[in-house]
Amino acid sequence: MLDTYTTIWNKVLLRAPAVPSLLSRDWVTNAFREVAERRRWSWLVKSGQIIVPDSYNTGTVSATLGSPTITGAGTTWTPQMVGRQFRVGASAPIYTIAGFNSATSLTLDAVWGGSSVSSSGYEIYQCFFPVPDDFHAYMTLWDPAMNWRLWLNIQQDELNQVDAQRSNRGQSYLISFRDYSTIQNGTVNAPLQVLGSGPSPISGGVYTGVADAIFTVEITTGGASGTAVFQWKKDNGSWTTVTTDSGGFSQDLQDGVSIAFPVGPVYVLNDLWVVRTRAIAAVGVPRYELWPHRTSAYVFPYLYESRAQDLQDPGATLPRYIRGDVLLEMVLAEAAGWPGTSANQPNVYYNPVTQARHGSRAEKMIGELERQDDETSEIDLTWPAMGLPLAPWPLGDSRWLQSHAV
Repeated sequence: MLDTYTTIWNKVLLRAPAVPSLLSRDWVTNAFREVAERRRWSWLVKSGQIIVPDSYNTGTVSATLGSPTITGAGTTWTPQMVGRQFRVGASAPIYTIAGFNSATSLTLDAVWGGSSVSSSGYEIYQCFFPVPDDFHAYMTLWDPAMNWRLWLNIQQDELNQVDAQRSNRGQSYLISFRDYSTIQNGTVNAPLQVLGSGPSPISGGVYTGVADAIFTVEITTGGASGTAVFQWKKDNGSWTTVTTDSGGFSQDLQDGVSIAFPVGPVYVLNDLWVVRTRAIAAVGVPRYELWPHRTSAYVFPYLYESRAQDLQDPGATLPRYIRGDVLLEMVLAEAAGWPGTSANQPNVYYNPVTQARHGSRAEKMIGELERQDDETSEIDLTWPAMGLPLAPWPLGDSRWLQSHAV
């Protein structure tokens, strides 16, 4: 039976009962983190895909200097476009779509900095791609259709030297770290009734909008859940009509905001509420730029090194390749170096010699884990390819490598 987080910190308390349980848990968590960050373990390797969507350029747009709002004419924009890039011509910066307002209105991640435009052509596509939440580093990224590996070690400064306008389009053959994405973790207040006196719904969710907003909810057909009908809008947007859920479950509105009409109460015609939301931005995950930019659907599979979960996280488990006795030795070294809370409450396990013995034993055991991991996946020995400028390696396909010694 494999050790668990709980069994390990309890084993510490068996040997050093003076250690508080919370301190023992913290030591185990830190010991696992230290081992996990020790090297690129094979059990941290995961796979993923960069899925490139088709570009969109139907209709025209208007943009005003100093405003983040883009207005479309003849457009059918969708919420799925949030996170993709927006640009008008090659001389203006590339912006990221931060918010969907309607089929004809979008919000950018920054104010429009170019000259104001009206009825202009535009393009929505994706060239900046965020990574998974547990991402640490790319190991390899490849193009199965073209039979080559993409380059990972190109910086933005190098790209700016050769293509500052980002006007190159076509087959991507490198990826470059761009920046960190922004995560919106805004709050949703409870509904405030401004008309009527009937029962109120329940709001919920995490607001993902980029600016504070007010959602208005109004009953247009009275009755119980499943019969009552309501309409809602965000700020001064258009109304959307929805029938209440017969089970009283939450129904999504927009930007992560949801509303629920519980079963039991009878909701009254023309009752009206406002739900205030507050935008809160936080640093997200790294974003990488594919270059040259692709404007048609495509997929790039990759392998990446993930970051291990903290053992205190809900649902976290100790990987079977990290033995519990290794972590126990590391934590016992901590316990042997802890004198206790006070002179009146000493830690009888405190002993510098014992601490050194546990530390030496732990180091030896970690070395054994590293050897076993090398037997699973040898990652420290690679054969570097020949030097490469910013262009695909013309000789680097599998057929050439199979027929030549390099």
